[in-house]
Amino acid sequence: MRVEYLEDRKVDAALGAALRGLLSTCFTGEINAVFHHQRFFNAMPSHRWLIRDDAGLLAAHLAVHDKTLGTEVGDLRVGGVAEVCVAATHRGQGLVRQLLAEAHTWMIAQGMAFSTLFGDARVYGSSGYRKVENRVRYLDPKTGDWLTQREDGFLIKPLGSLPWPEGVIDLRGPKF
Repeated sequence: MRVEYLEDRKVDAALGAALRGLLSTCFTGEINAVFHHQRFFNAMPSHRWLIRDDAGLLAAHLAVHDKTLGTEVGDLRVGGVAEVCVAATHRGQGLVRQLLAEAHTWMIAQGMAFSTLFGDARVYGSSGYRKVENRVRYLDPKTGDWLTQREDGFLIKPLGSLPWPEGVIDLRGPKF
């Protein structure tokens, strides 16, 4: 199985339905019912990486938001990883690591200093992600309020030698 890159704007109706189908099997909580109707959680990502099985069905998916975060030392361009999902029949095969490796290579080529995501450090630590202690400012899409707080699941992976900034990290929108 090989990794395939696709700009989101090139997702057709059939692939959109397949993505919604896959995502709705991975994210099953009440809050995640959104995946039955759309292929993103809070905001549409610009980039996607896919792995299809031998029958051509989606086996794994990862999305990336091209984000510019606000920091106390200026703007910081990052790749915001979202909607990481592997079909139950293909779990345990290292597909997430494959997707992340391809996405990281692309982010580096785009000049992004870090990859960020909201997730579990025990899952993503093997791919180089670590928890940071910064408070994160973001828009709560349900209430319309801007919140600033520590997020235990906010993880970063350096893609070069730039140090991660101190202070508040402004997502300038909802979490991804």
